[in-house]
Amino acid sequence: MCDENGAALAADFQRFYGMRLSDAVTGAVSPRTALALIEHLPEESAFLAATRGGREFTGWDTNAYLLACLIDSVNMTTWAVSAQNAKRKPSKPKPFERPGQRKRNMRAAESLITTNPRAMPIPEHRLPKRARS
Repeated sequence: MCDENGAALAADFQRFYGMRLSDAVTGAVSPRTALALIEHLPEESAFLAATRGGREFTGWDTNAYLLACLIDSVNMTTWAVSAQNAKRKPSKPKPFERPGQRKRNMRAAESLITTNPRAMPIPEHRLPKRARS
């Protein structure tokens, strides 16, 4: 736990509890108490963001996810009403981007390419200028 996310854990101990993580090592705080403190860190802690997947998860607590769902619901309702009353159907709205979504989309695309026997690389001249290296 400390090997992978020790810096985030040390910062959270200082920020939320006003104590050093080294106090658990030196014996000023019992290991059981240190584990209880780690277990009950708030959702906005750096340690929880790091264990969820990295800095992009910082600030994403339950309220942020609920707000993103609310935004998606309003956009879909607006789209449904406008699509029903329009001569030309508008394009469906994209969902509000949540943390980790890009990585999931990339993994899904990579798995489609690797499992498709007919998949071929895109020729260099067909790639957008910013994607060329």
